[in-house]
Amino acid sequence: MLKQLTVADIDPMIAKLEQGYSDGGHSINALGHKPLTELDDSFQQQFIYIADAKSNEERMARFDEVASKLNADEKWSFVESFSTIMKTFSAMSGDNSDSDGLSQQANELLTVNGYSVNPNSLPYRVLLSKLKASNAIGDELLTSIFSEDFIGERELQGLLASAPVVQQISAPTPSEPESTAPLFSQVYAEFLEHKINKDKLSDKMQKSYERLHIVWQAIAEDKPIDTYTPQDIGRFIDRCFELPRMNISPYNKMTWEQRLEVDVPDEDLQSPKSVEQYYKWIMGVFSYAKRDTIAYITISPCSIKRNFKARTRGIFSDVELLLLLKAAKKEQAKWKKWIIYLGIYTGARRGELAQLRKSDVKLDEQTNRYYLLITDEHESQKLKTVNSKRKIPIHMALIDAGFIKYVESCSDKVFEELTNVEMVTGWMPRNMASLNIPPTNELDHIRSFHSIRHTFITKCMSEPDVNINLLQQIVGHEISSFGITSNYTHKVTDIKNLLPIIDGFEVG
Repeated sequence: MLKQLTVADIDPMIAKLEQGYSDGGHSINALGHKPLTELDDSFQQQFIYIADAKSNEERMARFDEVASKLNADEKWSFVESFSTIMKTFSAMSGDNSDSDGLSQQANELLTVNGYSVNPNSLPYRVLLSKLKASNAIGDELLTSIFSEDFIGERELQGLLASAPVVQQISAPTPSEPESTAPLFSQVYAEFLEHKINKDKLSDKMQKSYERLHIVWQAIAEDKPIDTYTPQDIGRFIDRCFELPRMNISPYNKMTWEQRLEVDVPDEDLQSPKSVEQYYKWIMGVFSYAKRDTIAYITISPCSIKRNFKARTRGIFSDVELLLLLKAAKKEQAKWKKWIIYLGIYTGARRGELAQLRKSDVKLDEQTNRYYLLITDEHESQKLKTVNSKRKIPIHMALIDAGFIKYVESCSDKVFEELTNVEMVTGWMPRNMASLNIPPTNELDHIRSFHSIRHTFITKCMSEPDVNINLLQQIVGHEISSFGITSNYTHKVTDIKNLLPIIDGFEVG
């Protein structure tokens, strides 16, 4: 996928382009030393063929094509003649900054660097302006080189040097040497064989290990055994706290993919004791890898501290919500920005947000307010329960942040980059860690992306005179029974009735 050009991307590209001005000019000057009257005229047709190219890329291809057909003696004479002509035309060219040529140069520059071309955008117009200035300096530099005005050349090079130095921008950063240790999957196969043959692992325990390993494969990355960190293990264990119990409906009939995507009520979560089994199992694998007779690792990453007692989902404070929003505003990855904004201001489930399509963002004619339609109408969409199908008015904070404009720029899916909700689940702990938001609060309540939904509901519930029935409809909960009156309680479909709940939600 091509990158979108921003103003910040322009100077590095210009700097890279300008690096070749001086070297190219001196090469042409050295080779093009003959006067035009002494040139070999046998290359006339080749020069015309090259000059007729429509772009620099085609021109270079034609140059290579012509040069490849020449013998060794002809090549040197051809290059000298070609350089002389370039040198002569450079001195005669004057202003080459016509709009068509400049646009062509800009388009080629963007294509080579992997950017999309949008002539109507502001960054593109800025690029044209900076290219025009750069070309003017480049022409003056070539004139100085060809006329051997060395002082003028040095002065002009100083102007080029004022642009960002490309070596500083693109120089490779030192990286850790690649690990030669085996992958976790390979080590685990050895570990299991050892447990079966040496420790006589029972059939029952083998089946238990298989279940634990399936969860690991679904959640964790398979990488060299010596590259895992305590953070990797902590994220895995915290994710296990969010899994459902496997022996109750509907989870006992789900695939592992479905179990990982479903949002589980607190009462259906795995017990902390079950999660502790995952930790003991993974500790056993890394303990095996650390054995002095194996020595794949020297230090085990299983050094985390977790409370394997009853765990409650925690919520975020207003300060933490503001931190999440501030970071989201600066995010380059659009899905990371808007998944946070949407989660905070709608209380929707991560799976519901990840599967949103452009057509699910609608305008209510009665209130002139945009809303999300949480639905399973598309074949790729699914909902947790029948109550999950609903409308959520879009908070003004989302509109002010530019969400509608973002949606208008989408083709079909709102989050094209999100191939599964596990991307959200895996990224959220890293995002929290970068903002110094701990995975548990002071009450030892665990926090994750789903905690944003808990926070939304909790904050709305704390508002005086909140209409519980309307809140339940916004978040997709089953409407509470009110005795005999429940027979007369139905879902509200008018956005105007739901707006007071959404507009009453504030952060900070």
